[in-house]
Amino acid sequence: MNYIMLNGQRVDLTEEQVKEIRKSFGITDKKLKDVKVGELCKLGPFEFIVLDRSEETTAVILKEALPGGAKFGKNNNYNGSNVDKLCNEFAEKLAAIIGKENIVEHTVDLTSDDGLKDYGKVKRKANLLTTTFYRRYVHILDKFKLKTWWWLATPYSTPTHEDASWIKCVSPRGGIDNNCYYDNSGVRPFCILKSDIFVS
Repeated sequence: MNYIMLNGQRVDLTEEQVKEIRKSFGITDKKLKDVKVGELCKLGPFEFIVLDRSEETTAVILKEALPGGAKFGKNNNYNGSNVDKLCNEFAEKLAAIIGKENIVEHTVDLTSDDGLKDYGKVKRKANLLTTTFYRRYVHILDKFKLKTWWWLATPYSTPTHEDASWIKCVSPRGGIDNNCYYDNSGVRPFCILKSDIFVS
């Protein structure tokens, strides 16, 4: 049964009401599982690139960076950083459109570029790509290059090697480089979604 939460109360919806709501958001009868890897889809106002698919889920990344860019944080640790908070806020906005149950929490490995594991792993519903995932999907992302630099979640190193300043990022040419946490770069959230949701 489809429902919405209104003032903390569950309100069940008829199929006709669901169709009207989907129509008002520009959502068609097309499902995310029908969109091919490398193609675009929309969920409300957000346009995504489909990067990968498993049996029940689909990995997507925002086609454009969030407006305005952002400083990474107080250092190069993604966990609790400014960009981490922006990704969490984005996940909340997306959940309001598709339902939080349709966004899959996944693990982000914050191993540094030089192999240090000081920052550990975190679980998120939306995050930045790591260098490992960027390399996995570069053949798709190269077709959707941004005109600005954009952040990755992987630090160059950690305080163990006397460095908490540099973070890996992607240049407008598509190459991986280093940037300082105090510079502005683009924030491009990555999510794993249930494949049965409707898209446009």
